[in-house]
Amino acid sequence: MGSEVVKRAECGCCGIWEECTSAYIGWVKERFGGVWVCGLCEEAIKDEQARLGVTTQVALRIHATFRDTKTIAPPPHIAHSILQLIRKIISSSSSSLAKQRI
Repeated sequence: MGSEVVKRAECGCCGIWEECTSAYIGWVKERFGGVWVCGLCEEAIKDEQARLGVTTQVALRIHATFRDTKTIAPPPHIAHSILQLIRKIISSSSSSLAKQRI
């Protein structure tokens, strides 16, 4: 039984890295027009394909475009609002504890 060479492959949609055999990487790239996609993105692409009745290539482009529009960090105003809410909750909890002691 020969051992296959394992390589790291980066998903062309989400950027996640996975370790796969060269044969598997080639098989996935063949199915997706030269782009290697991880298992999660592959499932999402299949769903797009079934839902819209489009080719694999079109579903891949739709999925990749959707992934590109997502942001990792929330906009600063949302983060600031959440911080203000947490401060208000802490302040409210502190004042109600002080009232209970009186």
